[in-house]
Amino acid sequence: MKSLTDDMELNLNTSLKWVEPLLPPLLMSPVSFSRIQRAARLLPRSAADFLGFECRLVESDSQTDCALNLTADGARYLAGRHEVALPEELRTESWQRVQRFYQEWGDTREPAYVDAGATWLEFDTASDELRPNLLFGYWPGKKEIRRSLPWLVQSIIPMLLGMPISQALQSNLLRCFELCPPGTDDFQVGLMIARHIQAVRLCVFDIHPDEAPAYLERVGWKGPMDEVRRTLEVLAPHADFMGLHLDVGEQLYPQIGIEPGFVAGPWARQPHLEPRWHHQFEQLVNMGLCTPSKRDALLGWVGHQRYPADSKDGGLVLLRGLSHLKIVLRTGAPALAKAYFGIADRPLKAGNGVA
Repeated sequence: MKSLTDDMELNLNTSLKWVEPLLPPLLMSPVSFSRIQRAARLLPRSAADFLGFECRLVESDSQTDCALNLTADGARYLAGRHEVALPEELRTESWQRVQRFYQEWGDTREPAYVDAGATWLEFDTASDELRPNLLFGYWPGKKEIRRSLPWLVQSIIPMLLGMPISQALQSNLLRCFELCPPGTDDFQVGLMIARHIQAVRLCVFDIHPDEAPAYLERVGWKGPMDEVRRTLEVLAPHADFMGLHLDVGEQLYPQIGIEPGFVAGPWARQPHLEPRWHHQFEQLVNMGLCTPSKRDALLGWVGHQRYPADSKDGGLVLLRGLSHLKIVLRTGAPALAKAYFGIADRPLKAGNGVA
């Protein structure tokens, strides 16, 4: 892949335009596509490893959000530590918080930015204004990473939210970490910078499905527990793990995301290599959470395409794939399901046969 310096004239929209004819309106409306294009133009193409999309699986909802998975070059760029300077549009107050985060991220592990791929920028296409949300992997048990719980709770989260956080939020968040079953050390933390809410999305990835209800009871979650048990029972046989996505604020909010995940890397777990995708979709259709037409559109999305051989991208292949599914359970409201899919450029020799 080209370096950020070499690739400045190409942004992520360069790749997005190539797949536009293959994106059915069922998965992405023209309005969502236009707003995702705006987000894709923000960064050089080599700053992101994956451009992801999120769509709901009910018939009437065509809003599609997007997320960018950063590379080491992209993290340095956003930290202001790259020879390529940030443009004015990435110097607003929200982006300054993102910059400080990436400076901290690089300072707390060696070599710097070796784990930039665990960080994501997310954009909500329901808003006309492009303001980033931020998600990042978190592994408090890894001693070689200098990102302690105090670093997270007392420094990073208040900085990203732009305000001090309450004692109740701190206590709730620490309880969610401390009451995990032994051996649990794979988390993702999400800060919805664009939404002006004092809450944290905490994703817990390596709890055994049998232990999940007891864990939720220990931390004081008051959502629809019977639905959680039924969802785990239905989907756990078709996944390697079941992630729990909690919203933590002044209280533990009574909604939860459940992610039936695979441990294989994204391009080694596509449906032609991982048959359990079909079983997951079948269960969602049976539960009334996914229409057959959206299931078929997502399964049909998977593939790859060559750039023209005589173009500057002639040595690349553009991969199209699925990432994961998520079911959201909410007290007093119907459950809903979401699918996460996207695109990535890879060197042709590495891309052959992967997608």
